[in-house]
Order: sequence, then C-alpha cells, then structure tokens
Amino acid sequence: MARLRRDVETEYAGADFGDERLDRRLVELCHMVSVNPEASFPTAAGNDSELEATYRFLNNERVTAEQILEPHVDATIRRAARAGEVVVAHDTTEFNFGSSAREDLGRVGLGKSHGFYGHFSLAVGRSDRRPLGILGIRVHERHGGKGKRGHQELQSADDNESQRWSDSAHRAEELLGRGAALHVLDREGDSYALMADLARSGARFVVRMASAKRKVDGDADTIGETLRRASVIAEREVPVAARGRSKMPSYRKHFPERHARAARLEATAVRVTLIRPASSSYSPDKTLELNAVRVFEPTPPEGEPPVEWRLWTTEPVESPEQVLAVVDAYRCRWLVEEYFKALKSGCAIEKRQLESSAGLQNVVALFAPIAWRLLDIRTVSRDAADTPADQVLTTVQIVCLRLALKQRGRPPLPDKPTARQAMLGIAGLGGHIKNNGDPGWIVLGRGLDKLLAFEEGYRLATAQDEM
Repeated sequence: MARLRRDVETEYAGADFGDERLDRRLVELCHMVSVNPEASFPTAAGNDSELEATYRFLNNERVTAEQILEPHVDATIRRAARAGEVVVAHDTTEFNFGSSAREDLGRVGLGKSHGFYGHFSLAVGRSDRRPLGILGIRVHERHGGKGKRGHQELQSADDNESQRWSDSAHRAEELLGRGAALHVLDREGDSYALMADLARSGARFVVRMASAKRKVDGDADTIGETLRRASVIAEREVPVAARGRSKMPSYRKHFPERHARAARLEATAVRVTLIRPASSSYSPDKTLELNAVRVFEPTPPEGEPPVEWRLWTTEPVESPEQVLAVVDAYRCRWLVEEYFKALKSGCAIEKRQLESSAGLQNVVALFAPIAWRLLDIRTVSRDAADTPADQVLTTVQIVCLRLALKQRGRPPLPDKPTARQAMLGIAGLGGHIKNNGDPGWIVLGRGLDKLLAFEEGYRLATAQDEM
C-alpha cells in the first residue's frame, strides 16, 4: 500500500549505523517489504542482486535490532506525547523457526523447535485504545536444560527470564517519563518482587493475578476470599471474543474454549496489604500496599466458562468510575496479542530463512513498525468505523478497490467509504465472507496483495496513456 509505505518509511528515517550506506539501505528495505509484508524475501526482492543485498544487510555484524528499531521508538514517543494518557502493554511471544537446526538458535516450545522469545512493550492510547507503536523488544533464548534451582538462587541468577518484565517497564518509564504511563501485564507479571520494585520506583500498573491464594493481612487469609466478600461497586458489559481449543494443556487450563458474546460483568475492589512470599525473599519490602479488583460474570450462558479477572493495581479504586477505568486499562492488553498476529501472520516472520539468531532478530525489528501500522489500520477500521477510508488508503487504491469489487460481483464500495468499509472490501478480495465476522490477518493480507496488483496495473495503464 502506497500510504502504508510512506507512513512506515518515517519509522525508519534517522537510523544511525555509523555508515550512510547502511542507513540508506534500511529505508530501501522498508520500501521493499512494506509493499507486500507477507512475501518472502526472494519474492519481495525480485532479483538476485537485491536479495543478496537484503541478506547482507540483515547479517551485517554492525547492524543490530536495537538500531533498526530506534527511529520507530522515537516516533512512538512523539505519538505518546500527543495522545495524552498512555497504557504500555507488555507481553512475550515465541518465534518458532522449525525443527531444523540453525546457527546459535535456542529451543522453543516443547524443546524440539528452534527460535527465541521476544518481550514487547506496546504503547496504546488509553482513551481510544489505538496502538501508538513499540517502545522496546527484549529477546531471550533458552539453551540446554532448565535445571532445578531454589528460590534464592533463581532470584539472583543473571538468566532469570522474569527480569524482562521489570527491565522493560523501567525502560518505558525512562522513555516516557516517570509515572507518565500505566503498565499492563498479564498473569506472568504477577510477581511480588516485580510489583514491589515498580511501586517503589513510582511506576503505575495493572497486573492480572496468577493466583487468588496470595496471603494478605486481615480477617480473610487470601486475596481471593477478600475480594469475594467485597460488595459489587460497578457493572459493565464488554464484548468477549471467541477462543478455540489450545494444543497446550497448560494454556487450556487458564484459557478454555468459548464462543463470542457480550458479557455482563460485575466488579468489586479492595485495598489490601500483600504479604511477601518466600519466593520473593530478596525483595526488601516485607509488605506491599496495593488495590485489588475482581471482575466476574455472575450469570454466564449455559455451557460457557464464566469471565473472571483479578487485578492488582496502583490506580485508585474508590469510585465506580475509577474501578471501570482499571478494567478498561487492562482490556488494552489484548492489543499486544493482536500485534503478535500481525507480526507473525501479516508479516510471516517465522517463515524467514536467515540462519543466525542475530539475523532473525534483525528481521523482527525490521517488520516491527510494519506490523504496528497494519494493526493501526485494522484497529481504526474496527473501533472507529466512520473514519474516512482516505485516512488509510490512497485515492488510487480506493478507485482500484471499487473497480476490483465490481469486477468480482462483490457488494459495491460507497461513494465516500469509511475505513471499515474499505477494509471489508479488501478482505472480500481475499475471499472473506462478511457473515463470518471480521477478517483474519491471512485473508486480509491476501486481499491486500490483490489490491496492490490492481493498483500496479492501473498505474502502468495510466502511464502508457500519458506517453
């Protein structure tokens, strides 16, 4: 997409590798991959010399993922400053490059595949839940066996993977300013040591509880019982997405299969004193004052698992409005999961054929801004449906989309289409059936490929007419 290409190019301008040729090459790569993010490098490059130059850049020892991403991070900071209140959603995803051994790649999944894990910090506008960009990526790899270590040994270990949550949050605080953003973390962030560390530094957060059995000071021994005794303070109806059956037994336990629906939720909130567990003995704080929120579905549909979240937070919870603000802030976290889908399905990261860990990490950084832009376009088309289509597509692309839909007997595009109408039209080119709900990343990418082909033909035809 031409607009996509121009917008994303600004996310690479200003990279400094200490070599002007490398700086220029990054922008050229941006042009190449943003036209068709899902295409393989040989397809996108078009010829052997371009392909060789692409691999040479990505495997260059002077090129790092952090350098590639730096201009995008700077642009994200500027967008965050304009957005007002910002949520930073933190989460980790697995990059699985298959079972064939590659140079210095660690193990992922059940240990039979090779790859690494990427921990991402995604900035999100709190008021409109629009993705603003990536503030950082922290990669960790697993080599050899896990081994067994006690609490004290694990807390002091340099390779403690849980440290990525604290490091990423502190880095975001440095970039945006202390207390300027609200950090949102899933269950893996439910660590006493982590929350105590963030609270001590003045960072604000919402963390989903991993266990309701944590010890608190008071008549009720656990946080779960304390929240169950509390009176309902707020109600909210939220859309619940469908969820398929996971292949991982541990994942199915926490995230059972369900159908999409609108869920009526109730919320309780309390102020508690959390008692330091033995597993966090290195933390200097023996107790931690936090607010806790329970969001639950009192009457789920028959056969459906009830929705229930328990959240730790530093945010105030004295009024219904404040409690619902905490709930809505946590809902921003789901955008980072959509971002991972854009990166993997929309940009086909795990199909890339580079052999080294460093080269593949550079690929992730190269596509990170493109995945953000794709996510932003789809977010606008879903959540701000009335936004004019010319905010996400060029005039020529809208003309080509209208002609392509007419040629295929698809529902016509209105004279002044919205972003959502345009996205559904593009998905229609990819074979999407409207009654099936919103399009996924693969069918949307397939439709974009066809639209780009139409656009290329249109431009060649009009150029011929002008000769």
